[in-house]
Order: sequence, then C-alpha cells, then structure tokens
Amino acid sequence: MENIEKASLSGLNGQKGVVYNDGELAFFDNMHDIYSLLSPIRLEIYVVVLVRKGRASVMVNGTTYEAKENDIFICSPNNILDNGMLSIDFEGLCICFSSAYVQRIIPLAGNSVELKVIFDNNPICALTPEEVSVFCQYYDLLRLKIQYTSSVIQKKVIDTIMLALVYDMQIVLNRVAPIRLRSFTARETIFKHFLDLLDSSYPKQRTVAYYADKLNITPKYLSSICKQVGNQKASDIIDKFVVKDIDYLMKHSSKSIKEIAGELDFPNLSFFGKYVKKHFGMSPKAYRAYVLEEASRVCES
Repeated sequence: MENIEKASLSGLNGQKGVVYNDGELAFFDNMHDIYSLLSPIRLEIYVVVLVRKGRASVMVNGTTYEAKENDIFICSPNNILDNGMLSIDFEGLCICFSSAYVQRIIPLAGNSVELKVIFDNNPICALTPEEVSVFCQYYDLLRLKIQYTSSVIQKKVIDTIMLALVYDMQIVLNRVAPIRLRSFTARETIFKHFLDLLDSSYPKQRTVAYYADKLNITPKYLSSICKQVGNQKASDIIDKFVVKDIDYLMKHSSKSIKEIAGELDFPNLSFFGKYVKKHFGMSPKAYRAYVLEEASRVCES
C-alpha cells in the first residue's frame, strides 16, 4: 500500500487542458489524458466529475461504481481509486479541490458533515437535465474566472460562486439524500452542532472551552472530534469564522477599527491588532487601506 500513487493538485499543474489556480482548484475535461486508474491511486484532493456523454466505472475502496450520462461523481481525499475505465465516447467535466479549500469554503454552507456522509456512502448521483445545465454554467464561469485571480477581490468572487454551487448541490441532495443518508455518528452530530453554534453566534467567542461548555463536553473531546470529523483543529475552525466576521466588517462597515474590535468582543485594540496581523498578514490599518485600494481599482476598471 505504501507504493500507491497519490493524486494531488500539484500533479495536475502544467498538464495540457488543465486550468489551475494557486494549488486550490483545477478544471479540465480531457480525462482520457489525465490520471490512469488502471493502477490504484490515493486521492489527496476532492474530485467532482459530471458525465456528459458515455460511461465511466471506477473502484472506490474496493467497491465498483458506474456512472452514465448526467451522473455526477464526487469523491473525497483518502479514498483509493482503482480499475478505472472510460468508454471511447466518454465526455465529462472535472473539478478538483484541495482539502484546504474545501475546509475554508464548505463550513460557510453549514452542512459539511451531511455532504461528506452522503458522498462517502454513495459517490454517484443522477442529475436532471436542468441540474446538468446549471452545473455546466457554474463550471464554465468558474473555469473562466480562475484565470483572472490577480486580486483578493477576484478570489472572493470565485469563493462566492463556489459557495453558490455548493448550495445548488444541496438542493439536489434534498431530492436524493433520503434514500442514501445514514444516521450520523455521535461525533458527527456534535461536530455539526459545533458548526451551528459558530454560525449562529455573534460576536463569536474564540476559545474551544466556550463551545465545549455549550455542548456539554470537554475541550479535549471537542478538539478530538474536530480533528477526526473535520480534519482541522477546533481552534482553526473558530478562527475561520472569526476572520470571516472581521473581513466583512473591514470591507462593508464604516466603523472605526476600534469600534470593530469592540463589536467582535476583543479585550483591547492591541489584542485585535495582533490577531489581524496573524491571520491577514498585516495590521488592521494596513488591511483596511488595502481593501479600499482594491475597491478603488475595481471601480476604475
């Protein structure tokens, strides 16, 4: 098992027909020329494939799945793919995501556990012609946009489009999930409640102990759950949500930096400054100036 080839985003960079973006995303439709699945590979990335024509089959962790026209195949990291076959007339669209990107985007949708559970149980879902049309529109727009990601604002645009795609896919899952969804484990349920607490609270507390107390568990146990179910540290997940609030207020509020620090329940301006410096790579004052400069560039263009 140690010699199994690993499928990563870096392995796609530079390949013909692949549109690649900063180690986070890759788009391509030339699957005949990419990875050969005649030998096993271990995914280090999330893979989404929409079959537009023909058929494809692949073994995932020892179970064979077959996808036909209008089926979508979704597979997460650490799964082993083998015995892959594409029909001669196969055509498809593929999006690959890094784990870091999914962890950054999916929690904002509030249902990352549900998505993971569903697709780990059955990675293939049949789409209606209308759903296929919507997916293709997202694919074409995202593929175009990631070629122009020179600014922070452009990357935010991509994140927003991707989040919209996630929400549209959840609408699809509401139709198909009841026949596939297994019961959550106790740990998955706690993890979901943790995300719900983070999503609904404002201002957000920044300690693991606070949320552990709300969930009636120990901080150590919550940290263990986050590592196992979410593949992240509990503190890192909390930071992602806090950073999102800071980013929003910096960009969309006329409040002073001191007022923002107070609104988000930071003990003092100095602590807030260190926190922003750590997560944004610059001081609050410098980040706000950067945001204003980027907004000005967009207006001028």
